[in-house]
Amino acid sequence: MAKIKILAISARYPPYHFGGYELRVKDILNELELRGHEIRVITTLKEGHPKSIHTPPHYEIIRKLHKRNSAKHFIDELIIDLRDTAFLDLQIKRFQPDVIYLGHMEPFSKALMPFLAECKIPIVYDEGGMGLIFSWQNRGRWFFFIGEYISRFSILNKIQPFVIKTICKASRNRIKSTWAWPDEMQIIFNSELNLRNTIAKRVSINKFKVIHSGVDTFKFNLAPRTKLASPPLVIVVGRIEQPKGQKDAVHLLAKLIECGLDVNMMVVGEKYSMSYCLEIENEIKEQNLEGKIFILPMLPQDQLIDLYHKADFCFFPSYHKTGYSRVPLEAMACGCMVISYGNEGSDEIIRNELTGFLVRPRDYMQIVDILKRIYLNPEIAMNVVNNARNEIEANCSLQKYINEIEEILVNTASVN
Repeated sequence: MAKIKILAISARYPPYHFGGYELRVKDILNELELRGHEIRVITTLKEGHPKSIHTPPHYEIIRKLHKRNSAKHFIDELIIDLRDTAFLDLQIKRFQPDVIYLGHMEPFSKALMPFLAECKIPIVYDEGGMGLIFSWQNRGRWFFFIGEYISRFSILNKIQPFVIKTICKASRNRIKSTWAWPDEMQIIFNSELNLRNTIAKRVSINKFKVIHSGVDTFKFNLAPRTKLASPPLVIVVGRIEQPKGQKDAVHLLAKLIECGLDVNMMVVGEKYSMSYCLEIENEIKEQNLEGKIFILPMLPQDQLIDLYHKADFCFFPSYHKTGYSRVPLEAMACGCMVISYGNEGSDEIIRNELTGFLVRPRDYMQIVDILKRIYLNPEIAMNVVNNARNEIEANCSLQKYINEIEEILVNTASVN
């Protein structure tokens, strides 16, 4: 396959990442670099402390772009628009990429997409959730000013055309006088859910394909097991915030114990919402579950894999109606049975009763019934574990996933 130059633009590039989206983009680019493609990454300024152990890649990572939400008013945001479009223009001229690969774009200046719309370089947008929808709907303060804004002062309305013309000229036309969208960009959706959400919002998409994310089946390997632990261990993985549903896990544990099922539980994730963490801790005390449930910070990948190997069940109670979480994929790859509400695209990979279990939100008795059946017939668990691992190897391996991403990038670059 032809070797190409890829300019990647993605916010919060690891190790200063927010969640799985940024990690997935990094995994893709790392593998593409190993396959001989030339990579350069443009991302946001460093923010806080590294979130994970990070081995610097061989390709260049430039942390220069600003987050739009740091702008307090119109002038602040316009300065970000001017600085970041100029920086991006310079990087494109210096690097001369064959294709531009877009990852997490939502935090960036809203002037970037209109600027890219007039670039003559093919674009591939890798959608991770709601980024396309936000880019389409939220066009920033500048495009509000040139479109919908009407001042109560007539003098400001009279000079508005002059201001627009002056800013566009001063930016060397990097700041556009009309909003534009790169209609010909190739879009990769990592779930049917994200595609449906985007179509429902009537975003202009012409070229697109759904490619489910993959996991490294060598790292996330299947641990041999012949029976459940005693007592079984249930883990709940993901950043701790209300939409992720960790409070439901506490209620589930209480119901399991009430029904005579001795179970231990671990909640693993970054404390994103401290108020929600406090709610969970208070609920644990109210239910007298101290000693049965433990809350751990997000773990390094090797420790997380070890936990998947030790756990019998991964409870995935997310209420997010976007994205495609890799947590169920990782658990399934490691032999940890997944019980999910089906959100974040998990219903696209889990075949109920065959590769995992799909349950109704907060229907704890349904989960009690599942565990009782497995306790009485451990062969059910072994069948689910093996079926899940086979499903991951056949359809969700990282190598298969990268092959499809690489093919799209190379084919898109060849159009130029």
